[in-house]
Amino acid sequence: MIEKQPAGLADELAALASAPAAHRGPLCSVGSLLDAADESVAASLRTVLDTPNVSATAIAETLSRHGTPITAYTVGRHRRRGQANGCRCER
Repeated sequence: MIEKQPAGLADELAALASAPAAHRGPLCSVGSLLDAADESVAASLRTVLDTPNVSATAIAETLSRHGTPITAYTVGRHRRRGQANGCRCER
């Protein structure tokens, strides 16, 4: 058991909390589509992604029918962005 904390531990932990998040890689397919799509498509996609009663499968099938092959897994992972099991896109 540690009886006394090392000097500066509180400062280092505070610095970690205030540091900007590191972008760990490229955007997922959904994030890339949102960046490349025109405003109306991007807005519609953001709305449907934020609607929990629309399944990831339905979204993926619709996107695939319109020329963007994306899996339901990728849609679900994008919906969980910002979580440990989500994609790397910004929340």
